[in-house]
Amino acid sequence: MMKIFKIFALIVIVVYSFVACQETNLEDFDLQAGQGVQVAASTNIGTIAKTNETLTIPVNLKLSGGASKAFEVSLRINQDTVTKQIQEGKLTNVTAIASSSILIDNVAKVNYGSDVAQFEITVARTEVEKHFGKKIAIGYTIDNVGKENSVDQTQNTGIIVINTSELLTVDDIHYISLQTGGNIIEVKDRQNYSASSGGISIPLVVNLASFPSSAFSVAVAIDTDTVDALILAGTLPANTVALQEGEFTVVEKVTFPSNASEATFALDVPWTVINNNLGKQLAIVVRLESPTLHILNPEKSYTTILIDCDNVLEEDVTHLGVFSVNRDNNGGPDANEGSKKMVDNNFNNKFLQANFTGDLVCTLVFPEPQKIGAYTLTSANDAASRDPKEWNLQGSNDGINWTTIDSRSNQVFATRLLTRRFNVAYPVSYTHYRLNITAIVGGTNLFQICEWRMIKVR
Repeated sequence: MMKIFKIFALIVIVVYSFVACQETNLEDFDLQAGQGVQVAASTNIGTIAKTNETLTIPVNLKLSGGASKAFEVSLRINQDTVTKQIQEGKLTNVTAIASSSILIDNVAKVNYGSDVAQFEITVARTEVEKHFGKKIAIGYTIDNVGKENSVDQTQNTGIIVINTSELLTVDDIHYISLQTGGNIIEVKDRQNYSASSGGISIPLVVNLASFPSSAFSVAVAIDTDTVDALILAGTLPANTVALQEGEFTVVEKVTFPSNASEATFALDVPWTVINNNLGKQLAIVVRLESPTLHILNPEKSYTTILIDCDNVLEEDVTHLGVFSVNRDNNGGPDANEGSKKMVDNNFNNKFLQANFTGDLVCTLVFPEPQKIGAYTLTSANDAASRDPKEWNLQGSNDGINWTTIDSRSNQVFATRLLTRRFNVAYPVSYTHYRLNITAIVGGTNLFQICEWRMIKVR
């Protein structure tokens, strides 16, 4: 019995000693924990993540030891210090990027027992691309730390320097450019423009390089002052004059939808301006400016448009020809709806032919050859079933040998009194023209048309 008692006493002593030792260790740990740690800025970064719109930089902070408690570190961007160090020569060959292009985590969280902390700085990709080929600098400052910890005031600001050439390639840059950027667009001989009854329209295409992303817009600016300098330099002909405000129309900005790599707009010039400048060439410089996203290609952000007025001028010569048809209205050519109504330039009447059989031939004979580059047809006011659907236009210089210069099928006039223009691909001068109407929309044996006009080009 005594032996059992001694063993029990020994066990009690051992347990007491172990508990006492544990309490001492806990007391020692609490004492160390109460001392806190110092937090310092660092330029140590992780792998930079790139998207079409941003670059995200993970940044590590330095701690003097393991954190006894979880806490937070307050942070802010500090580009003023970067700028100052550049001015003082402490940072060389480095550019301070705009503060507005940078976002920073407001706080970095330090976990219990950790001796490091990480936060992220996000930079607009456009800003990085803007400085491609250079080194850029981003500064940040530790403002405050939580609990019993402190900021190392000798290292409270970190400046991260990144070489953009190591981060991006030329092919990565989201350059915005005009498809004809840096070049002169010559508008003449039916090239680089489309014509309508109101004037000419010069299409312009804006391209986005690399991968498309979010929707954005780019401003369109007109530069007339540069035209005089180009004339003096001999780049533009001596008979060139600059288009002035009020002589053209163009949009103020071009918008790219999401995931689009191309957008279009046009410069429009009325015929009155062309007619007022015969014997001259009109010029204007179109520039892209201020994109809301991405950057301009400086070498391709502008283009010069040169309009040869004599070689884009169009003239309606219908009235110069002698008109006839192979089969007329029952009342004859001068009837209320006779064939002459087809070429009288009056949109309040029409030509109506009964018993249409697909063999209608409308002929214009001119005293001199006319280079017809386009013609228009205008639907009449009545049922769409009477509209022409298929036809061809032929030219001849003797009225015997004919050449087909344009052919159309499955045509539709969507509304009444709608004028549609049809361009002749390769205009040649002829004295005789005939329009062979071979089919109508159908459902009736009546054919009707409001107007047929012939457009001469130079």
